[in-house]
Amino acid sequence: MPEKSSFKRGMLKRAQVLIVLLVLGGVVLVEFIQALALERQQQQQYQQTVNRLTAVRSKLEQSLSRTIQAGLSLGTYFSVNPNPDVREARLVSAETLRRFSEIEQIRVNSRDGDAFIYPLLTMTADTPFEQSDNWARRADIAIGLNRARIGTPSYQPDGFLGLSVRAPIYSSFYLYRGHYWGELRLMLNLSRLLHNTISEVGGQQLAFALTHSDTPPVLDSRFYGNEGTVTGHEASIEVQFHGTQWSLYAKRAETATISLWQQQLARLVGYPLLLLVAGLLWLLIRSYRQVRSTALTDVLTGLPNRRLLVDRMQQLIKARNAQFALLFIDLNKFKSINDTYGHQVGDAFLLHVAKTLKQVCREGDTVARVGGDEFVIVMPAAAETADVLERKVQQQLLANPFHHHEQQFYIVASIGIAHYPNDGASVDELLNLADKAMYDDKHKTSVVKHRGEGMEYDNH
Repeated sequence: MPEKSSFKRGMLKRAQVLIVLLVLGGVVLVEFIQALALERQQQQQYQQTVNRLTAVRSKLEQSLSRTIQAGLSLGTYFSVNPNPDVREARLVSAETLRRFSEIEQIRVNSRDGDAFIYPLLTMTADTPFEQSDNWARRADIAIGLNRARIGTPSYQPDGFLGLSVRAPIYSSFYLYRGHYWGELRLMLNLSRLLHNTISEVGGQQLAFALTHSDTPPVLDSRFYGNEGTVTGHEASIEVQFHGTQWSLYAKRAETATISLWQQQLARLVGYPLLLLVAGLLWLLIRSYRQVRSTALTDVLTGLPNRRLLVDRMQQLIKARNAQFALLFIDLNKFKSINDTYGHQVGDAFLLHVAKTLKQVCREGDTVARVGGDEFVIVMPAAAETADVLERKVQQQLLANPFHHHEQQFYIVASIGIAHYPNDGASVDELLNLADKAMYDDKHKTSVVKHRGEGMEYDNH
């Protein structure tokens, strides 16, 4: 029995340690999953940013190339019409601007210095048409390159970001075949083109910025977006068209960042689940302790029951040089009180007796309830004689009568005593001897007086 009880107590302690380790391990696991989840979310958002950035780059290059090619196709009109009708040139230009709204203005400078502008908008002062030697030099360069020249994006007086495009015009007219006729200049609305591109590919949740790739430092070459997008970008990519190269940067907007709920998802799910599991285990252990306590203690008084009493006596017997006294106590006339005043008063009477007996005992003594009105006291290393121990208990009981309303009941008990190892060597032997001594004591005078009504209860 003692080994079994010690084993159960050890198992209980190990179960409690296991719960603590489980909670600590659960915290580590939740934090690890949280870190993995957050890293995965960030990786997914980064990949989404790269995908959107690639889509914007592709669409931007296509739109720029298509728009510039459409605008430069007007050079064909002037190439075959070196002396164009102004009204007809305006109609052709109007149709081009209608189909390609990103073109804000078309300007044609002829070799003779004539200029055609459609529409007449307020633009940044353009470079004047060059004459004489400069003209000849530019003509040679234009013939050699035979391609458009992309200017530097700049904000126009009308508030949009403009992009200037220039291309040479060679006459196809038979009188001027192969000659440099003039220059076509386009002013593109880069702000509108970027806005349309971003809207088409669904990049509204990203902030973009554009810089010149070949013009350090990077921030000084920025012409679209803010500095924060360039310095704090999540991804960047090169934009190339007509021999021009830009750097496109992207960063998630504030509204597109990972929400707090998404960031803490693993914790919000993991910790309540961990607490639930730990709580269930704790309740299970607590229930086990309660069941175990109920199995070893008296339900009414909370004192050790016969099972726990026997366990403690066995532990004392197994100890070296152990000595203890066993007092078997039976309350006289308890049945009369219980039958006369009811079980509720009887239970209160027993609780009072249990409390009184505990006052007699020392810290290491054991007070147990082994029956309806039977109590046992185990006093290790008791040096007093049997008469002294019996008198001490009787005096304590008589000095603490039980009160019920205006009535009081003096407590008188029959007591039997046995000593280990003098009177017996086993638990059963000691209990039997003490029980027999208690019944011998019952034949002596043991009275419970009921005051208040003048009634007296005698054992005989």
